[in-house]
Amino acid sequence: MKRIFSVISLSVVFAEIFLLSNCNNQKGGAAVSAENSGSFKVAIVKTDTLAEVYEYYNDLQTSLMLEQQDKEADLNARYKALQTKFLKIQRDLQNRMITQSSAQNKQEKLAIEQQKLQQDQQIYQTEMMEKSQKLTLQILDSIKSYLKEYNKEKHYDLILTSDTLGSNILLATGTTDITPDVIKGLNKRYRSFTGKKEKE
Repeated sequence: MKRIFSVISLSVVFAEIFLLSNCNNQKGGAAVSAENSGSFKVAIVKTDTLAEVYEYYNDLQTSLMLEQQDKEADLNARYKALQTKFLKIQRDLQNRMITQSSAQNKQEKLAIEQQKLQQDQQIYQTEMMEKSQKLTLQILDSIKSYLKEYNKEKHYDLILTSDTLGSNILLATGTTDITPDVIKGLNKRYRSFTGKKEKE
């Protein structure tokens, strides 16, 4: 059976660009626009690095993968049991232990079981995709929430995302890589929520 859930991609989570303007965080005369000041601060977050070490992301990913493995193991076991029953009917019929009519009745019952199993598999696939999408939104919300707090002090006008394979950024001269800061802050906040200790 094909795996219907692939590891959540932070490249997808970061599909959008985070526009974080100082003007939205300040009021009246205290606000200084990038145009007036002549400066425009841009930062980059490397999503492939973030995916490796963001503990919240990894915990969600592990939890979903374990759930997937358990469910697929159950479905595979049911498929094998169904196949075993079918083969037994064939053997019993060949050995004349049951009649043709009896074999047909048994096969019809197995066909109903197979249909139910296929329905359960479709339901499972839909549920896993929905959970994957939900967790993706959770991760995105967590990162955006942190970046808003982070940017109150850093005052970047634009925070872009970059990864090794899917990046649209070919040259990043004059930009600041804030990935280490973001990772440190995200993990610190996550540990404070969960009570987890920092990994050594």
